[in-house]
Amino acid sequence: GMAVEIAEAVRVDNEEEEEVESVVSEDEGTDDYKVGGYHHVRIGDGFKNSRYIVQSKLGWGHFSTVWLAWDTLRHRYVALKVQKSAEHYKEAALDEITILKEIKDRDPEDKKCVVKLLDYFRHSGPNGQHVCL
Repeated sequence: GMAVEIAEAVRVDNEEEEEVESVVSEDEGTDDYKVGGYHHVRIGDGFKNSRYIVQSKLGWGHFSTVWLAWDTLRHRYVALKVQKSAEHYKEAALDEITILKEIKDRDPEDKKCVVKLLDYFRHSGPNGQHVCL
């Protein structure tokens, strides 16, 4: 992750280590919560006509945030990835969907223990339209 990248990019001796660690963020910060950026997700939010209800945050990356959600239709927990809304992030998400569909098609019985795309859709918010997986 980011910590590894920073550690690799910066030669750190013992005295500088604390300073570098403070640069590593535990969350995505607030700067990219803007048009073209992240969608502001809250616990309890519903996605896809409230089929998916957000339970907690799982993580984040440069392109998206990821949430634990309850699928009210299939009665199971799912990971919900909410991509940033700028066009190049949408394109990256659509490429990811293409790849994940191919994986799913080649492993119909789910024997390979690889991430499985269950659903995808678009979600509109104040920062734009977000592709969700």
